[in-house]
Amino acid sequence: MKRREFLTGAAVAAAATLVNPLKALSFPTVFPHGTTIYKPEKCFGGYTVFGTEVESEGTVLIDMNGNVARQWKNVCQAEHPPKMLKGGFLAGAMRPAPEKKGRVWADPDSTDFVVVDWDGKVLRRVPRAGLHHDYQFEGNPAGYHTPAMPLDNYKGKVLILSHKFTHNQYISDKELYDDYLVEVDADNNVIWDWVASEHFDEMDFPLDFKKTMYKYPTFSMTRTPGRKGGDWIHVNAASYLGPNKWWDEDKEKYAVFNPENIIISCRQTNTNFIIDKKTKKVVWQLGPDFYSDSVWEFGGKQYKRALSKLGQIIGQHHTHMIPRGLPGEGNILVYDNGGYAGYGKRNPGAPVGWSDARRDYSRVIEFDPRTLKVVWEHSAKQMGMRNKYQFYSDYVSSAQRLPNGNTLITNGAVGQFQEVTPDHEIVWEYISPYYTENGKYNLVYRAMRVPYDYIPQLDKPTEVKVTPPDNTTFRIKAG
Repeated sequence: MKRREFLTGAAVAAAATLVNPLKALSFPTVFPHGTTIYKPEKCFGGYTVFGTEVESEGTVLIDMNGNVARQWKNVCQAEHPPKMLKGGFLAGAMRPAPEKKGRVWADPDSTDFVVVDWDGKVLRRVPRAGLHHDYQFEGNPAGYHTPAMPLDNYKGKVLILSHKFTHNQYISDKELYDDYLVEVDADNNVIWDWVASEHFDEMDFPLDFKKTMYKYPTFSMTRTPGRKGGDWIHVNAASYLGPNKWWDEDKEKYAVFNPENIIISCRQTNTNFIIDKKTKKVVWQLGPDFYSDSVWEFGGKQYKRALSKLGQIIGQHHTHMIPRGLPGEGNILVYDNGGYAGYGKRNPGAPVGWSDARRDYSRVIEFDPRTLKVVWEHSAKQMGMRNKYQFYSDYVSSAQRLPNGNTLITNGAVGQFQEVTPDHEIVWEYISPYYTENGKYNLVYRAMRVPYDYIPQLDKPTEVKVTPPDNTTFRIKAG
């Protein structure tokens, strides 16, 4: 089965849960788009911004009823993710020319990083930044709203996740499409950087893992014309830890949680790392294995079975520490995709050992970064569904903790956004209607919610409840 055929099936499976997930177990080809569920009294009301995978559509801002409030068609044209700042400012990638889609730092074929105002005027530009997957502004560690640290400073330092072409004989004999973190000051001068391959020896990978990686380092064509590279680790999220209770409690004991340190999610290796900002060393690692005999060590203590109780994480996205001012602050929040990732011994599902870890459902997990104890988990099982694949996005996706304690989840492969309560009730749902012309998929990398007051250019919209019909009695009229 081709990847897009699989995703189409996954989209239909997700659509089957739109109205009554306990009764909807079929795979329809016709289903609604836009806002399909909305319970205003249970939601954190605001605007939601997301980038489409359609080059001509760019970035879209919607209200809770799914109405398009604004669209920037030249920002994040199939690049990601756009972010909304307080004041009606939008950040993201902009192509200097239609063909310049690259994701390599300082490369002439790469996109620019920009901040534009409500009317689309560029207020800040980092030329040829080649950003991919994530970036953060000074004063807001995770890139989304928290009452304690509004996302409102685009003029200061910016952390950008980009790429560099490198070589490292211990990783592979092939050229690497390496992940590159770079921090620039207000004048776009580089003041800090980090290259993933230079810290390979600090990453704890099993021998079989490294052997397979050497032969098959996810080598493929990049967005730079004519260049291939091994996307060996595939970092898809990077954020500051930010102020947190662990650091406040004991700066020596919890030195790894220094607010300036950076946490990254590495999809292809099923790992998450914390990077010490001053030394650039990896000082905290989660993954790649979560077996019953795997031992988690932290602060001089061993936590037996902590890894197995947390459960195998596969192909995860948007790993970050929940920012101060939000319920669960200090815990780690992860969209654990499942799907396929990793390196290891060959098996029937992975004949050469590439992407040997596989699972056909997703979950969102929140856990204590010291002990790995699960604080909250959301999946089809927690929603009372029989089939785990009814909550599933094998790649992209995200989870944002909201001020009211709910979580905004992007099931990105199927273009589905859901706001869920701590008790797993879906109180808002939206299905993206922006499909690619050829691929026929509505992928969204990450959707983010901002309060109404982030957009002073608009009056607060009237909220209208959306109550879907019962799937079992709903009919499409003939004719």
